[in-house]
Amino acid sequence: MSKVRGITMLFASGAMAAGFGLAGAPAALADGPETPPEVVAAIEAAAWPELTEGQETWEVSVVKFLLVEYGYLDVTEATEHFDERLGDAVADYRQDRGLEPARAVDGDVWEALTDDLGVVRQGDSGNRVKAVQYALLEGHGYDLLLDGEFGPATRTAVVDFQTGAEIDADGEVGPITFQALLTPDDVSVR
Repeated sequence: MSKVRGITMLFASGAMAAGFGLAGAPAALADGPETPPEVVAAIEAAAWPELTEGQETWEVSVVKFLLVEYGYLDVTEATEHFDERLGDAVADYRQDRGLEPARAVDGDVWEALTDDLGVVRQGDSGNRVKAVQYALLEGHGYDLLLDGEFGPATRTAVVDFQTGAEIDADGEVGPITFQALLTPDDVSVR
């Protein structure tokens, strides 16, 4: 039986604007400078989840939060169902990012989403934070409030996740931490 979970999303323009504040921050500022090179290599080599219309999985909600944040999707809840509206939004995003035309989320789309994500850290708010919180909640079982506010509880969960993934635990979600959140089954350096 498929699981569809509706998550109410607040799209106040102020919250959306606040989310873009650090999107352009250099990736080097996150994921801890002391992360061992073999850990970085293992995470970067991991396969991103491939998502297509009709699928129902928590990763779909992460994509929805990000595409809402970036202005490609206008929905009031982020279900785990990859529907036609999301397919349209993905196609538009791919086109604008110069990617091969398709309605699927593949490694190229994840890389572009990660670039646009920038660094997410304590004090940030909005749907970028919700994407991270949702991955921690549904992908990794952390007990967090999905509120779009990167406060102390979210930072603690990120630090705990980074420690377990052998990422230098700085409490900030940059490209390495984000990929590790989305590719848990493929990352193994132990």
